Amino acid sequence: MPVPAFRNSRTRVRKRRSHHALKKTDISVCSNCKADVLPHIACKACGQYRGRQVLGGMEEVEKKLEKRVAKKKKSEEDR
Repeated sequence: MPVPAFRNSRTRVRKRRSHHALKKTDISVCSNCKADVLPHIACKACGQYRGRQVLGGMEEVEKKLEKRVAKKKKSEEDR
């Protein structure tokens, strides 16, 4: 593997690294509950993202799943 022919000066290295700095992320406000939210992430307080409910509501899904499993077990026992 080739090596550099000449050493880079401190100035050249620091100029190159000047773009590596991290920037602060902006904090948005949830349009539904007015809580502080990181951008492009669903609200942890109310579970909405871009006006739609995306978090929560799993209780209904779990109930449906339990009913289907119970129904399946009952049909297997009847056989």
